[in-house]
Amino acid sequence: MGCDRSIVTVGTERVMKFKCGDCRGGASVEKSRACMRGVLEALMEENNVDVVVLSGTYEREYSGAGLRALKEIAAVLSEVHGWALANLVSGGCRRCEASREIQLRRVFEELSADPVAGYRRLQELFHTMNAKKERGAKSCQACRSEFIRKSLEPLMSSLASSALLKAVKTGLKYSEILQPLIRPCFLTSRLQMEPPIGCELIDSYEIESGEVKIYRLPDQLQNLYFFIPPEYRLTHDQMKILQHAQQEIVDNHRNLDCDLMQARKQIARLGERLMIEKSVKEKIQVSREEIKKLVLSLSRFTAGMGLLESLLSDPKIQDIYIDAPVGRTPVHLLHRDHDECLTNVFLTPDDASSLISRFRAFSGRPFSEADPVLDLNLGEVRIAAIGPPLSPGGIAFALRRHKPTPWTLPQFIQAKFLNPYAAGLLSLLVDSQVSLLIAGSRGAGKTSLLGALMLEILPKFRIITIEDTRELMVERLRELGFKIQSLQVQSSVSGVKSELSAEEALRAALRLGESVLVIGEVRGEEARVLYEAMRVGAAGNSVMGTIHGATAQDVFERVVHDLKITPSSFKATEAIAVVAPIRMRGGVARARRLVQIVEVRRDWRHDPTAEGGFVPLMSFDYSRDCLRPTRTLVSGRSELIARIARKWGLTPLQVMRNLEFRVKVEGDLVSEAAMGRPQLLEAPFVLRANLAWHSFFEDQLKHGDVDYRHLYKKWREWLNSAADQAV
Repeated sequence: MGCDRSIVTVGTERVMKFKCGDCRGGASVEKSRACMRGVLEALMEENNVDVVVLSGTYEREYSGAGLRALKEIAAVLSEVHGWALANLVSGGCRRCEASREIQLRRVFEELSADPVAGYRRLQELFHTMNAKKERGAKSCQACRSEFIRKSLEPLMSSLASSALLKAVKTGLKYSEILQPLIRPCFLTSRLQMEPPIGCELIDSYEIESGEVKIYRLPDQLQNLYFFIPPEYRLTHDQMKILQHAQQEIVDNHRNLDCDLMQARKQIARLGERLMIEKSVKEKIQVSREEIKKLVLSLSRFTAGMGLLESLLSDPKIQDIYIDAPVGRTPVHLLHRDHDECLTNVFLTPDDASSLISRFRAFSGRPFSEADPVLDLNLGEVRIAAIGPPLSPGGIAFALRRHKPTPWTLPQFIQAKFLNPYAAGLLSLLVDSQVSLLIAGSRGAGKTSLLGALMLEILPKFRIITIEDTRELMVERLRELGFKIQSLQVQSSVSGVKSELSAEEALRAALRLGESVLVIGEVRGEEARVLYEAMRVGAAGNSVMGTIHGATAQDVFERVVHDLKITPSSFKATEAIAVVAPIRMRGGVARARRLVQIVEVRRDWRHDPTAEGGFVPLMSFDYSRDCLRPTRTLVSGRSELIARIARKWGLTPLQVMRNLEFRVKVEGDLVSEAAMGRPQLLEAPFVLRANLAWHSFFEDQLKHGDVDYRHLYKKWREWLNSAADQAV
């Protein structure tokens, strides 16, 4: 391999980098004899390096156990080479010296190009010499024995004990042993292209931007999300076209629009023209469809989020984490089916800097040592970034992917997040304008459940939402006919002084007239205004919001002691729903569940936890993975049900019949969808189903009391017809 090489220091690592030029072979130690020879010979001269990089059409980076295996072979060749040649013959006879030197040099030449093949040639030489050892004169026998003992055996012993040869003997390939991190030359992110030794494939599927395989890692209680994007399967000519377009845009088109979305459109138009020109000029056969795919890659890796964007195209990914220092550990993520997973993706410090620049430009918010936290929404992704001095190791990221369509209560039933009875009860509480808080830890599903409950509000009612980072699907709900006024307020982690505080926004919202008030998260000074509004009824129809807390008692402690709300004001909270990630039967796998629905009673003085102020209406049975109604609810002794009954001019028994009807509706939607009709669980159809039964309900009210049997029959007739039309 006649490639130029250099050694540079990057951070604390010494990097040996080979400039492989336009190598059509891919510049690969594991695939090219020339590359193997070049790297081993370089390591024989300079063994004190932490990383070896071959930079060609693809850049391959060797480090860790793979590089240690190469360095071990290089050290053996370097140490034994001279001694082996120095002991070609013994005594005064030098008749066999020339032939032995030729044989041994061929062995060393083969060892440096292919250690396994070289070792086999060495074994052949050893067996040949052993066979000749007992023949000829005594002096020849002694000479051959000495050559075997001093030259061949030490070399064979050193090689046989090396990690590389041992691994090959178990049936592994060079690529599986060396495990290089690979990236196309126009990218900075790197991928591990071989799964770890001994892992088990447990799942695989295709996504829009690549191929996914899930492996169970040996001796680890987690899985590997193994991702191969299309950019890593490009032909040499496709790579050439893409690289040309990327380089031209970087070098000659610097005046791109500041708006990232507009910049991507500009890059797509420029890229397509540049690629077509290149393919015509160099007579490269490429189809229009291939050009379109290359343009998508160019946009993704020039003005997008690169490999992170590719990962986020997988609808099963919920969260992505990149820890500092970036590049030392792989990206890891939270998968809907396989929980927390490592990935084969490694970002670089350059990736981190580029991402921060784009996030800062998109959000308009600062990010520096003075403001080391950046919080924003980018499409359907919520992004949090931190940097020094808060993060001493450098920049780190967390990305949460929102579901592209609003969650619905039937979808939560299907996902086992809750059951039909809990869905019916929550629907009843929302419809009866109860002040409801959804409590739970980060990532437990609070905001998703809040969004699903908004679908239980009839579109005739106006909704005002208050959020610091947009997570509720306001636009999608507007498309469905909801009347929503959204207010965005200053983030708790933002340094932007011009943004309105949550307290000021809440005061403004209360002046906007009667509306359902939905608070993204209750956590600051706005709590005082909120509870005052709830107490005097100025908030309008009802109030819903999320708050951090693992139990109803935690919510009380947070509101009263942390947010300084008086216990008497806290009584304005009528119900608390608690969601949590739980580990079933103590296993490592986690599942998100609604674990409790609690009513807050009014007849306590100082502490509801001490005086029976918190009464569970539904509690989670961990042994059966099921949320069950309590005796308080089913026996009709619920104070909250009684309050709803008084508000509606009904008896508690009539309210319970209403609840039972809602339970049937929620359960039937899930049952119908299970017959190959998942669209019945999506927001548009769920809203239609709710409006249908409410319409039938109103028709019955005009003629007196509601007959729930007749109401259910009427609604089922509608469902059967509407479901067939929806297919």
